[in-house]
Parts: sequence; structure tokens; C-alpha cells
Amino acid sequence: MNQTNPLSEWTEDLSVNVDIIDDDHQAFFRLAALLNDVASTSDDDQTYLIETAINILEEYIEGHFLREQKAMAKADYAYLAEHIAAHDAFADQVTSTIQDYRKSGEIERIHTLSHLVVDWLCIHIRGMDAQYKGILTNENVDDRPLVYMAAGLDTELAL
Repeated sequence: MNQTNPLSEWTEDLSVNVDIIDDDHQAFFRLAALLNDVASTSDDDQTYLIETAINILEEYIEGHFLREQKAMAKADYAYLAEHIAAHDAFADQVTSTIQDYRKSGEIERIHTLSHLVVDWLCIHIRGMDAQYKGILTNENVDDRPLVYMAAGLDTELAL
């Protein structure tokens, strides 16, 4: 894939009818667009911007998958193991693409990464995530910021 191929964008048909999960999914689309944008600039800070966006993407993958998987476990979702395997395979693809970029320094790898994220999400949401519609709801999915979930905190920190 290359930078001339436009990225897919979030559309309502990708909604799983759970506000916080839809918000997370939309954030992935924004992160992919950010990666694509910074890879297309000739800014002196390009490497720093790319690394920052990569770090955010990695953390978001971990946090969002944790949110979904905890909700599925709580709901005793029948296809949890398959869903976890799909999440793990995607995380491995992302990690591999990032490692390729870091070894080669080829900006094209970042464009590939951004397309990987949106293309995988579109397929995954329409296929696997669509299966939990009606099982996961706004009421039974933890809507706290991902950092609280990742830290294993039962309540939000006082700011």
C-alpha cells in the first residue's frame, strides 16, 4: 500500500451500538490518519512525531482490547477465545510492521501501518465485533478512560 491510497473512514455501519467501544474504534481511525499525515510531512520532527503516534497506537491497542475482552468475559461471551486470538494476531501484525519501520527507517512502512489499522478494523468490526451486538451494551461495558483499566484501578484517580 502507499500513501496515494486513501484511508477508509469511520462510517455509522461500523457502530456496535456501545458508545465507548464506538468511540475507541473511531480513535483508531484518527490515529491511523495521524500516522499517515506525519509520514507524509517533511517536518524536521517527523521521526519524533511518528514515534509518538506509534507509542499512542500501541497503548491504545492494549487498552481497547482490554476493555472489550473484560466486557466479553463479564458477559460470558461464547466467542471470547476466538476474539482474543484475533486481537492477538492483529497486535502481532502491528508490532511486526513497527519493527520493520524501526529497522529500515522506510516511511512507506508507516503508510502500510495506517492502512493495516483501518483495513483490519473495518473487517474485524463488521465480522467479529458485530457478533456481540446486543450482548455488550452501554450498561455492561466499562467506560472509564483506558489508563484506569490498564492500571487495574477500581476507581478513577482524583485529579
